[in-house]
Amino acid sequence: MRTTIKILFGLSSVLAMSTAASAATLMPIIPYPGATTTSVFGIADDNNTITGSYVDQNGNTHGFYGTLNGSYSSFDFGHSGATQARAIDPSGTLITGFANISADHCSFEEFEMKVGHHAKAITWDGTPLNGEAQGLNANGRFAGDYCDLNGSGTIYGMGGRGAKYKRTVSTPFQSSYTAERAVNSNFVFAGFYVDDSTGLQVGTLITSGKTQQIVYPADNESFTVLEGLNDAGTATGQWGDTDGITHSFSYDSTTGTFVEIDDPNAGSFTQAWGVNNSGLIAVTSDAGAYIYCPDDNNCPGNGAKIAVHPVSSTAAMRHSNAQKKGWHAVPSQHKLPKGAAVQ
Repeated sequence: MRTTIKILFGLSSVLAMSTAASAATLMPIIPYPGATTTSVFGIADDNNTITGSYVDQNGNTHGFYGTLNGSYSSFDFGHSGATQARAIDPSGTLITGFANISADHCSFEEFEMKVGHHAKAITWDGTPLNGEAQGLNANGRFAGDYCDLNGSGTIYGMGGRGAKYKRTVSTPFQSSYTAERAVNSNFVFAGFYVDDSTGLQVGTLITSGKTQQIVYPADNESFTVLEGLNDAGTATGQWGDTDGITHSFSYDSTTGTFVEIDDPNAGSFTQAWGVNNSGLIAVTSDAGAYIYCPDDNNCPGNGAKIAVHPVSSTAAMRHSNAQKKGWHAVPSQHKLPKGAAVQ
């Protein structure tokens, strides 16, 4: 798949050089009381306020927000019994996410919520949208996607504000599924699209209407998605290998440098989500939920910490504003490891 893309667009081949990165830490998140599993999706700029989801003893999923000392508040949206709080804004006062009761993306109910208030459905001219709402910037703008209101099943990238759709965000690639997952204060969007010829994701950064393809530089890379982006241009995301393991990373968009982030205790997946303006990253794996601290000396919290030794890789970025021809439509998306959050 990657060779085909490079030939069609005349793109440079991936050049990867790996070096040891500076010491870093995964700080375990205190689980939600009584939860069977807890996931963290975002951390505010106070380096203390977080949001995420947990699964209760009855198998229902709830959203939560609170602080790193375990002082949490739970909430639900709709009646699905499955609420995911996917992002928190830098001030820690606004949350976006969705509620889903099935794996059908077009049944996900999107919401925005002011902390301490009831969640509101995200709408387009009064019609609730289905899909995923996620990243928030300091101006209250969110990134996400929505399903075609005409019922075609096509999923479009989206930007919004105040629980309302504001614009469709597109790439030059023909795709049945385009997703935006983060937007920073410079109005740069991070996300992915699904290559309709393979059913696998390709990461994207969109700046002033120009799209960069972001692909993790590993020979065994299968898919890449971006999930977070801060104002300094640090993106976060996930990549899957050909053995079905999901890894996570941070990506410096100013230098083209990736840093792989893997929980040493994880078995099948580590997923990186939101990143704040201090560079702290919300991470969830099949072994637990964490805040990743790229600088061990500035890691918040007083609990036990897991030392990690990330590896940096520098790769040539792929740029394109062309339209690929001849793609066929709507294959199935890749399957995530059991327990991993939908991307």
